[in-house]
Amino acid sequence: MTRFVAIGWAALGAVVASVVLVGFVLPRAELKSASPDAPAETERAVDGTVHLEPDQQGRAGVTIALPRSGTAPVLEPAYARALDVAALAAIDSEIAAASAAAGASRAEAIRLGGLAAEDQSASTRSVEAARAQAMADQARVDLASRRIGLEFGPGLARLGVGQRRALVADVAAGRASLVRIDRPGGAVAGRIRVIDGDISTLVTVLGPAAVSDARLQSAGVLAVVRGPLAASATAGRVLTASVETNAAEAGSILTRDSLIRWRGGMWAYVQSAPDTFVRRELVDARPVQDGWFVENGFGPEDRIVVGGAGVLLAIERGGDAPAEED
Repeated sequence: MTRFVAIGWAALGAVVASVVLVGFVLPRAELKSASPDAPAETERAVDGTVHLEPDQQGRAGVTIALPRSGTAPVLEPAYARALDVAALAAIDSEIAAASAAAGASRAEAIRLGGLAAEDQSASTRSVEAARAQAMADQARVDLASRRIGLEFGPGLARLGVGQRRALVADVAAGRASLVRIDRPGGAVAGRIRVIDGDISTLVTVLGPAAVSDARLQSAGVLAVVRGPLAASATAGRVLTASVETNAAEAGSILTRDSLIRWRGGMWAYVQSAPDTFVRRELVDARPVQDGWFVENGFGPEDRIVVGGAGVLLAIERGGDAPAEED
């Protein structure tokens, strides 16, 4: 019996020792994993967010301003199709040739009429033939001139001969482009802006087009595009356009100093906390006199970065924040 008691006490001691050992080892393992010396998980940067302490903001030249509330005309979508001016150049050439012939025949009719009046070598028949030729040549001039209005539109026909020739020369040199602008479902009236990617420009409207668009069933207008966009508005190309209406919409106006271009869009940084700036995209923004107008996305209480936005973008893309000695 003494032997069995000794064995029981030995087994009980082993169990107690095991429990004590497990209770000692597990807490140490947990403490070791939570030790401050252990490497912490690296904080992941959030795309579009920059953290900058107030003193660093001053060194980076970050300044804040509130957007200005404003209105802008409601825009209607439209399409601009660049036209081939070869036909216009041919008509102008025909007008020039017919005008030269008409001038010569008029002079001949006047000369023969003078000779006949002085009872010299000019017969009445030759005078009448010369006058008929002069009238025929002038009719060809008139027909060629009317072709511009019939084939292109009255607005282009109202231009003088010198203005049309200058326009054709500018189009040939890439300094201008003749476009037809159509708005689906309605007439085109108001200021028109043509857009090609990041480039946009106001156009000079000449007047209504000669015929309606068979596909859109719209009465378009002819306009002249000048500036950097003219070189890309080659014949046959279709570009986006917008027409300003008489109605107005409310929104916010951001100054040009607050805008940055990134990934094909326009952005502005908004201060969401004393040390946090969030990059926000401008959707459907358009230029106005004092900056860029946007209907949605920015409110009157938003703190917009108007100075140092480029520095914030550089920091967001991996650059270092300005140090005290910088």
